[in-house]
Amino acid sequence: MKKLFLIPLFFLGCNNYQITRLDTTKNVQLLNKYGVNEDSLIKVKDGYIFLTPAANGIYIYKISENYNLIYKKELHILIDIIKSSIKNNTLYILGYDQKKQKPILIKYDLISQKFSKEFYGEKYDVAKDFTFKNNQIFITATHYSQDNPKIVIYSKKNKLTLNLPYKEDAQYILPFKKGLLIIGTVYKDSYDLLIAYKTINNKTVWAKTIDLGMDEKAKKVKIKNDKIIITVISSDEMGASKEVTFTLNPKGNIIKVKKDSEIKPLPLKMRT
Repeated sequence: MKKLFLIPLFFLGCNNYQITRLDTTKNVQLLNKYGVNEDSLIKVKDGYIFLTPAANGIYIYKISENYNLIYKKELHILIDIIKSSIKNNTLYILGYDQKKQKPILIKYDLISQKFSKEFYGEKYDVAKDFTFKNNQIFITATHYSQDNPKIVIYSKKNKLTLNLPYKEDAQYILPFKKGLLIIGTVYKDSYDLLIAYKTINNKTVWAKTIDLGMDEKAKKVKIKNDKIIITVISSDEMGASKEVTFTLNPKGNIIKVKKDSEIKPLPLKMRT
């Protein structure tokens, strides 16, 4: 198994919502009434918001803290929901529009119950996450072209790219210092974790990878006191996996490593 290493790559140039943990009895009640669990809830001042698929689009539910229905709104837009977030009484829904075959962002006003929609990127782009920075919305997506997927970040004013010499796949995007932190994967001999810091004028300040010897993917990312904390799942096709949390400084250098858990490979007789 390969050793841990961090490769700097220098170039010139995943929900903003609060999950309220409920007790088991309440969670069963929620499942029985609406068919969703606590992880689906977005906390608002006077209750919760959650989304469910509808035959012709999506349903937006608002319920009280006692789970009584306040309203149920159907949006006749066929999308695959990727992420939802609330900011300033607006519900933002990021998805993949099945007719246009490209990323869509729906803005739903929680007060007026009116909505608007905006399309981002190119056909077949798959959005993964979005964030807010400098009064702009930035969407990270994977762009597929000639079997050479690339990470692209879209806003209404900018199109940002990484242009790494590898196949790329987007995962998360977060506001970071004067720009954006992009988390994803790159494919070399295996899938390695990618962490990149870009300015909003498309300069790559730094880009680095983490390789633990298997296929790496971020499970959770947060920024605290300018430090980047990433929980990584490293796994292989035989069932072996390990979970490791890395803390990086603002320059992308690892300053702390914590091994969280490990699962051994399946015995040979159980492999298919």
